Amino acid sequence: MKIGINGFGRIGRLALRILWQRKDIEITHINETGGDSLAASHLLEFDSVHGRWNKNIISKKDEIIIEGKKISFTSKKGYQRWL
Repeated sequence: MKIGINGFGRIGRLALRILWQRKDIEITHINETGGDSLAASHLLEFDSVHGRWNKNIISKKDEIIIEGKKISFTSKKGYQRWL
């Protein structure tokens, strides 16, 4: 199943961490209006409560790459069609 995350605050980031462990789910897109992919990837990796997420995370302008898996990233308001 392919999933997009709309809102990458605390809950969105923790949801990604949990879903990342599932082999039947592929995260294909993240939309976050409150910041860019660099800030989002930093907050994903370093959580003040749950600690550092030990994954190789690379941030580019329009994507976040986790362990070699590309996830597209946008900062748009309103409904988005991701597939």
